[in-house]
Amino acid sequence: LRILLLFFFIIASALIYLSTAGIETSRFNNQIISIIKNFNQDLEIELKKVKIVLDPFNLEINAKTVGPKFKIKDKSLELESVKTKIMIDTIINNNFSLKNLDISTKSLEIGSLISFIRNFKNTPELYILEKIFKKGYLISDVNLEFDDDGKIKENYTVKGLVKDAQIKFLKKYNIKDISFNFNFEEKKLELVDLSFFLNDTQLISKKLSIENVDDIFLVKGLIENKKLDLENKLLSSFLKK
Repeated sequence: LRILLLFFFIIASALIYLSTAGIETSRFNNQIISIIKNFNQDLEIELKKVKIVLDPFNLEINAKTVGPKFKIKDKSLELESVKTKIMIDTIINNNFSLKNLDISTKSLEIGSLISFIRNFKNTPELYILEKIFKKGYLISDVNLEFDDDGKIKENYTVKGLVKDAQIKFLKKYNIKDISFNFNFEEKKLELVDLSFFLNDTQLISKKLSIENVDDIFLVKGLIENKKLDLENKLLSSFLKK
């Protein structure tokens, strides 16, 4: 009886410790890297030790690593952290899979981020975007969920903020000091507390939404300025198709 009680005490203590403090290990690094590389086989991933915390009620393991680095070709991207949930039964059945992937970035220079993304999908739109962005920084949280086949579900979200950005194109248009918070879901982007200068005119918006409906972009919101004088010539240039 004493041996049996001691055994249950050790098991209970281990479960409590794993469910609260957790442990650091590199046991799952290769499996996590393998799943992320499914997005692109040229992607190189550097993971430090992963901290795992047991969730016995949901039969999951919460895993988190700090300071991972992604590399592809000559571009690299340093992140703040990567978190995921691992189903315990997939480990027991030797069918390792992730339930989700939460990525938090550091403050990233927007131009460098666009260059990194172009190594995944090099489109004319991204090329133009890289050229017109002169400066700016972005911090974001990316939330992805996977289905049973390991594919990303359509309910992904990206939240974050942009600071001190500048866009310049067609010589006469200079948009600078751009700052806003954003929330992106499938086919819908919301900008909150937007502030920017269009040439020398400061404009602000509490909320601006952009939605893709059958490849047509619907823009809704209010852009205002406390004091603004517009000449007919300047106004007509802004309202051209």
